[in-house]
Amino acid sequence: MPTVISDSEILKAFALVEASPALVLAVSGGPDSMALMHLARRWATLANRQADTITVATVDHGLRPESVEEATFVRTHARALGFEHVTLVWSGEKPATGLQAAARRARYALLTAQARVNGASLVTAHTRDDQAETLVMRLARGSGVDGLAAIAPVSMRDGVRLARPLLDFSKTRLTACLRARSVPFVRDPSNENTAFERVRLRIAMRALANAGVSKAALALSAARLGRSRAALDEAAERFLDGFFRVSPLAHGEIDREAFDALPDDIALRVLARVLPLIGGRADPPRMMRLERLLEGLRTGQSEATLGGSLLIAAAGRLSFYREPGRTKPAPVSLEPRAAVLWDRRFLVSVPNAAACDGQVRPLGEPGWTAWRRERKELRLSAEVNRLAALTTPALWREGRLVAAPVLSVEDRLPWVPPVKATLAAPLARFLTRLPNTTSSALGKDTPIPYL
Repeated sequence: MPTVISDSEILKAFALVEASPALVLAVSGGPDSMALMHLARRWATLANRQADTITVATVDHGLRPESVEEATFVRTHARALGFEHVTLVWSGEKPATGLQAAARRARYALLTAQARVNGASLVTAHTRDDQAETLVMRLARGSGVDGLAAIAPVSMRDGVRLARPLLDFSKTRLTACLRARSVPFVRDPSNENTAFERVRLRIAMRALANAGVSKAALALSAARLGRSRAALDEAAERFLDGFFRVSPLAHGEIDREAFDALPDDIALRVLARVLPLIGGRADPPRMMRLERLLEGLRTGQSEATLGGSLLIAAAGRLSFYREPGRTKPAPVSLEPRAAVLWDRRFLVSVPNAAACDGQVRPLGEPGWTAWRRERKELRLSAEVNRLAALTTPALWREGRLVAAPVLSVEDRLPWVPPVKATLAAPLARFLTRLPNTTSSALGKDTPIPYL
């Protein structure tokens, strides 16, 4: 096994991030991430990249007394390579169970937040070994194509582009490369703790290797399944472009006949994309729940809730609404000329300080009632669907509704602050005006959804 990674291999690996204006490298001090940092330094030289576009970030989970020293170790080596370094601390109380999963969520939350500050792509040191272990772990859970495709070379997380340039390299080769150059690294004792699932599977994989099932073969299977996943994803995206429409009130519709004609794998992907978009969630529901929902739709179910969304099947269409009252977004205060992402669905902004007085909260039933009282004086700026309107942003001041920006054009009413609310990406991609329809599923006192 060669201990030198060639310049051509480095350029090929980091082609994933060559278009990114800035990078945040996740470096813990272990052999994989130290190799990532040193290879990134060589890539920057080959690609004529300025070192100041690359930041090294170390997460201190606060779980071991050595963690502070390890962060200092990484900082010293990062600065020696010409990179800026930042230590991100996971503070607060730690859970008694599910510690690794909680630490992973916290780590990514800290890293993606840092990447957003830098306007950067996040780069991690996942290797071929990690790919193989992830496939086996997901096999144990009965995963389908999406799960068995394991780790994608490029993905999105919390709105940040996440790249993994080392997936074609084994841990053994990366470690040998470091040792050949006398580059030190640290060892995390938790990687040997059999209380953790991944460690137990790592040990079990030695038996698989003895039976002829190599990590390289497992990683190859994951890569091929990744191609299948990409093809299914593309088919789902084409369907959404053709048949999914969103109103300015952030409720969506899909033609029922077109949806029913989809194969199950593509229909599940469509639901997995639509539900979190409409429901204001970061992640799709679990596959088992999506499968139950699809089975219900196939057998005539007319209404369901999942992933923060309410789905109504009626009048030849599937209608998707943010589920009213299920999870209310926290009240938000506004700053002049600064758009705030509200409920992951709307960008809300005001032009001046005078309009900032109050808080943005859902319109809700009280707001709907107040708005209906005033509606004779208002011109509509969108189709006003009661069920969709209930979860749109509204400006409240001392318990009184002062603006419902999605529902009305305020320029005729000087007493209404000039609040603006527009659909956020990627909802805005599907924006259109939906036709007037009728439905009996929209709640009391509102037999028709559009006024």
